[in-house]
Amino acid sequence: MANYEVLQHFQPDEHAFVEKVTDWMNLVLDQYAPVVTPFLNPREVAIVSMIIGQDDEIHYEFFGGYPNAENQRCVLAPTYYEIQPADFEITPFDIHYASKFNTIEHRQILGTILGQGVERNRIGDIIQAGEKWQFFVDEKIADFLSFEMDKIGGSKVRLVKIDHFDQISQPKSDWQPMEITLSSLRFDTIISDGFRIPRAKAKSLIEGGAAKLNWAQVQDAKRQLNPGDIASVRGYGRLKYVATQMETKKGKIRVAIEIIKNK
Repeated sequence: MANYEVLQHFQPDEHAFVEKVTDWMNLVLDQYAPVVTPFLNPREVAIVSMIIGQDDEIHYEFFGGYPNAENQRCVLAPTYYEIQPADFEITPFDIHYASKFNTIEHRQILGTILGQGVERNRIGDIIQAGEKWQFFVDEKIADFLSFEMDKIGGSKVRLVKIDHFDQISQPKSDWQPMEITLSSLRFDTIISDGFRIPRAKAKSLIEGGAAKLNWAQVQDAKRQLNPGDIASVRGYGRLKYVATQMETKKGKIRVAIEIIKNK
């Protein structure tokens, strides 16, 4: 069990995950064998790194199937153990479909996988390059999905396992650049202007628990954001604060953001 000194550095809703990390560490030390985690979001990746830190008995690596993956698995192992790609137990898939006549979307792919009863943390990134779609899953469910998934949205599909990680496509970025002018760098202000919703609505969403900042729930609408911060709002999408461009003569702040709006 994680002690108070560890838990106090994290939000209350993160304590259960912190306990999981300490359980994984204890399992490695008890069994002298590697442990692979489910897919972790960037906040969970950061928590694992903070907790394990420079532990002299355990080392760890993250991998999500391709460089800079958002969702990654972690292998924790005794220091003498050399971690291999196979230890991450990730299966990548190509989605074959009649792209000349049909289109499929990220949300349809994710929804179809979840509709098979698969837990979210067994699914990695879903990436697009042109008309090609690929995704990553826990290898333990790969055969099940190959058999069960023959349709996404209204499109017939066939899932084909990718043999080598060097066959993964360079993903297309869904982030759309924008510039907005703000009265402040408050969480609710950026959400309001970025998604073009009333300030009161943005404040209500944040305080109601519908918004996250850097994958951690933050209910403080007055929180000041910094360049590099990523906010997500349930039902609206995600927003990245890239940089401050300038301050206007009227004292407002011109900032560069990138945004992904839910369709």
